[in-house]
Amino acid sequence: MNKTTNAVIAIVVSVFVALNLYLMYSEKSVIPKSVYVSEYEQMSAKEYKEKLPKDGLVAPAETYTVYTSEANAIDAWLVREGDAVTTGQELASLQTEQADGQRSVWESEKEALLTQQNSIRSTISDLESGDQTNSSDSSKSDRAQTGDDTKVELNVQVKVDVNQTGSYAQAVAEAERDLADTERRLKVVESQLDQNSATPSLISPIDGVVSRINNENDKPTIVIYSNAQVIETYAEDEEWSRLAIDDPAVLDAKGTEGTFEGSIESVDQVPAQSNEFLEAYKTLADKKVTNPLAYYKVRLNTGEQGVPAPFGTHVKTLITTDTAQNAAAVRSAWLSNAGTDRAFVWRLDEKGYASTHKVEEAFEHLNRTVVTQGVDAGDIVVYDKSLRDQESAPLVFFPLPTDLPEKAEWKAFGWKNYFKVLLLKQP
Repeated sequence: MNKTTNAVIAIVVSVFVALNLYLMYSEKSVIPKSVYVSEYEQMSAKEYKEKLPKDGLVAPAETYTVYTSEANAIDAWLVREGDAVTTGQELASLQTEQADGQRSVWESEKEALLTQQNSIRSTISDLESGDQTNSSDSSKSDRAQTGDDTKVELNVQVKVDVNQTGSYAQAVAEAERDLADTERRLKVVESQLDQNSATPSLISPIDGVVSRINNENDKPTIVIYSNAQVIETYAEDEEWSRLAIDDPAVLDAKGTEGTFEGSIESVDQVPAQSNEFLEAYKTLADKKVTNPLAYYKVRLNTGEQGVPAPFGTHVKTLITTDTAQNAAAVRSAWLSNAGTDRAFVWRLDEKGYASTHKVEEAFEHLNRTVVTQGVDAGDIVVYDKSLRDQESAPLVFFPLPTDLPEKAEWKAFGWKNYFKVLLLKQP
C-alpha cells in the first residue's frame, strides 16, 4: 500500500472520528450523554428551626424615678436600697416648710408633662398616617411662679427628623419610647400630688424594689424597679432583622432549676442608651461588633410565671427565629446562586436525568440550607462540577456500592434473581 493510500485512509478515519465526536458532544447533539456523579443524596422532609442563642439579664419591666427639686427638702429617708415597697408607701418625709413649694413644682410639671404627652401622640399620629413632612417639631415651655424663691421651668420638646427616604417606622419607635418615658414621669408626679398634704413625703408610684437612692446632688432621687420582670438582651449589628415580636424562646437562668418559656415582647428600632444592663451584656457576650452603636434592646416576657431570680441574674436564652414545616435541607455547597431569587439545585427525574430546579431558601441550618419549594421528600439531589458544563439534562450514573452483602444474603437472593438483574433488566 503506497503512501498516498495511507494518507487518504488516515484523513478519512480522522474525519470520521471528528464527525462522530461533533455529533455526540456538540450543542445540537441529540445523542444522550451520561455523566458520572459521585455526590448525591435522597431528600427527607421534617421540621427545621432556626435558633439564635443570646445572653440576657433579668430586668424590671418598668423603672420609675421619684425625686424632689431641692436637696434640703428631704427630712428623713424611710427606705433603703433593696427594700420592697408598695404603691402609696412613703419613701422619704419632706420638711413642712418646703412642702408647699414642692407641691407647686409638681403641679407645674404635671401640666408640662401632659402637654408633652399630647405633642408626642400627635407626632406619632402624623408619622403613622404617612405624613411626608421632613420635620415635625412641636415645643412648649411652661413656667410656674409659686412664691418668691420657688420657680420651675420645664422645656417640653418633641422633634423627629425624617428625610424623604428615611424610615418612618424608626421615627415612630423613637417617639413611642419618649412617650413611654413621659407617661412614667407623669405617673410619678400624679402619685405625689395624690398624697395627704398633712404629712408631705415622697410616695412610691408602684409595687416594686428600691434600686438606688441618690442624695448627693441638688435633686435627690429614688429609683424603683417594678416587681414585673422581663429578660433583657441586645441584638447586635444586623441581628435585629432576624427577630420579631412573639418569637418563642427558652430561658435558662443561672441558679434556678429547669428552663422557662418566653417570647419576644419588643425589639427597639433605635440604638440602646448606655446603662448598667447594656454594660453587663457587653461583658457577658464578649463579642466584637462591627458598629459600636448597633446594640438594639430586645425584651422577652415570661408570662405570669416570671423568673425566680433577682434582678441582674444572667439568663441564657435560645430564641427560635424561624420555622419551616415539612421542608427539605440541601447541603449549602450544592446550591447554585444561593441568596438570590435564582437559586437552584440539580435534581434527578424518574428516568435518571439531572436537570436544574429552582428552589426557595428559608434559612441556614448547620451546613445546610432549608428549602421550602423546589425539592420534595424522596427527590434525589446530585452535585458535580461537570454538571455545570452540560447544555441539556444528562443521564447520571453513580459509583458502585462499596459495601457487600453478607454470605447469607447472597444465598437468600438466589442465582435466578441475579441473572434477571444482571442480564435481563432494561435501563
